Amino acid sequence: MGYRSQVVLAVAPELAGAFLSLFAKNKEVEDLCRNADKFDSGYEQEGDYFMHWDHLKWYDSFPEIADIMHFIESVELDDMSEYGLGDAPKIKYRDGTMHDCNWDDYIRFIRIGEDTDDMEVKGYYASSDICISRDISF
Repeated sequence: MGYRSQVVLAVAPELAGAFLSLFAKNKEVEDLCRNADKFDSGYEQEGDYFMHWDHLKWYDSFPEIADIMHFIESVELDDMSEYGLGDAPKIKYRDGTMHDCNWDDYIRFIRIGEDTDDMEVKGYYASSDICISRDISF
């Protein structure tokens, strides 16, 4: 049985190559991602990746989960040098101005566990589309 979580991971095109390098390093990461309940490219824009798992044992003790979480931690620390990337690219706003970004602007990770207070939210990519909502069902 075990403790289960619902997990969403979205990776922007700017990080897609680095993320896919995990597939080459650990076949179990590729299997986990490609066999997600939903694995898609082009969710927010062409070249991004979107994964959704429902009712998954998301344990850091599993090597494939640990590798994905290490990637996300590197993004949060804004240090992607291990994956061959330097500084995050700037974003061009609609008014034409360029703005500095961190790598966490290019990823979105949400995990909801079985306990009502067990939630993790990391990154800002597609944050208006990928979020936690709560309601009462009856």
